Amino acid sequence: MIEYQELEQHDEQWMQQMPKVQRLFSLKQSVLRTSKPGKEDFYAFLQKMKSEMNVGLEREDDSYFELNAKALIGDPQAVSFFMNEIEKYLRRTPFTGRVPEAYRTAAEALFHEWKGFGPAYRWFTDRAYSESTGLQMIGRQIFYNRRGKFVAYPYDMPSLDRVEQLKRSLLKSDPNKKLNKDNPSVEFKMDDPLWPGRFIRLAIWVSPRVWEGFTTISLRRQVVEFLDLEDQAGTECIPAEAIELIRTLSATFRNTIIAGAVGSGKTTFANTIVGEQLLGSTSCMGVVMIEKHPESILPYQIKGHRIIPIQATNEELMEVGVESLRHDPNILYMTEMRYNEWEFYLWSGEKGYDGITGTFHTVDSEDIPYQGAFAVSTRIGGSLKGHLISALKSCELVFILESVPNGKKRLTRISEVFYEENKNSVFANDLMRWEPEQSGWTYNDKLTAGLVQKMKKKDSEAAHKLLKELERLAVAKPMAEPLKESLKSKIVLNE
Repeated sequence: MIEYQELEQHDEQWMQQMPKVQRLFSLKQSVLRTSKPGKEDFYAFLQKMKSEMNVGLEREDDSYFELNAKALIGDPQAVSFFMNEIEKYLRRTPFTGRVPEAYRTAAEALFHEWKGFGPAYRWFTDRAYSESTGLQMIGRQIFYNRRGKFVAYPYDMPSLDRVEQLKRSLLKSDPNKKLNKDNPSVEFKMDDPLWPGRFIRLAIWVSPRVWEGFTTISLRRQVVEFLDLEDQAGTECIPAEAIELIRTLSATFRNTIIAGAVGSGKTTFANTIVGEQLLGSTSCMGVVMIEKHPESILPYQIKGHRIIPIQATNEELMEVGVESLRHDPNILYMTEMRYNEWEFYLWSGEKGYDGITGTFHTVDSEDIPYQGAFAVSTRIGGSLKGHLISALKSCELVFILESVPNGKKRLTRISEVFYEENKNSVFANDLMRWEPEQSGWTYNDKLTAGLVQKMKKKDSEAAHKLLKELERLAVAKPMAEPLKESLKSKIVLNE
């Protein structure tokens, strides 16, 4: 029996003796096609395949871009189309090298390196990652969120060029988005292949926002469905003893900010508060939900109410917000407040609207009015003091959340925010607070007369139940020093 090495030597000798025009058949190539994987480079093979297949496949039209975009996010029909083309190519030109470690087959590897997310594809398609809330690519490195903490993903991107290719593919899926040196950041969303009907938020940063070679692609997955207060207690975000307190508090429809750091669960808790208001209502409620990027899942989860999900860019937010009031909402819900959203929030509160709920990145209840005023002042100018006075009319309650180990979330404070005329300063009056030393929550039943009056005017029954619950809890677990002054607001008000 002829050994493989002898075959190879025989083949080379024979090829040398044959004129170039007559080299129509190669014994070496014939053997390699049926032999075990050799040293053929995968990425060289991929480039060759792409160049040959693109001649027949790629078209500069909307339908092809749409097909590419669908393949990128795992649409079964689009994936099937490209996989079929790849498999036909492999039958004509078998791959004889080693498949990259992240993949199981050559066809799978070729598809994901050509049309997919590269080695990160498992985060999008494998149920093992279905509860992971985030994935981040920084240059070639990949990290994913596991139980509330980012850890290294098993594989890196093969090259910086591959990262740039992925960036271009993502941008082609939304032609309205521009990303260049003048616009070095962009945000948009895509459907989640693992959770039909839900979405993944994407944010991309390029140079000069980040260093050359450090293109950053951050993805956040929406994994939590609507949680009512009992569900929140089940996750240990709140104690069971406080369910009735928070439920009656939400039923008074005070203007509320749900705040916390990134990943603290504030959007989920905001959904809980607005959802409780809807579920507790005996009539059909109107909700105007204003977002730049879809955040809330309430329109899919709660039926029987007039929930209008609005998308608006920064430039449109104020105009769209004012127009939305013509649709007779009972609740204004702003799912991700940054700078532009504060202008409408303060304007609405000053006009006398209640039932306004928004989320914001901060961890200090007492400084919420200042931060809202500062955001508006930075954006449109004017007197910071004047904007602060407006904010004090608009911000009534603040919920603060935080992340805790093992991916859990915790409600750490519920505060009433008020202006103290005698001291010409702003205070947060904590009604409920997590005490690390006691590993539990404490309570305070001393609300300001002005807030109690507004609550009774809105729903006297709910206000009565709230005060009774607060009194009961404050007796059992009293809070020491519930007041905290905002030094930032004090400085502005006393200038």
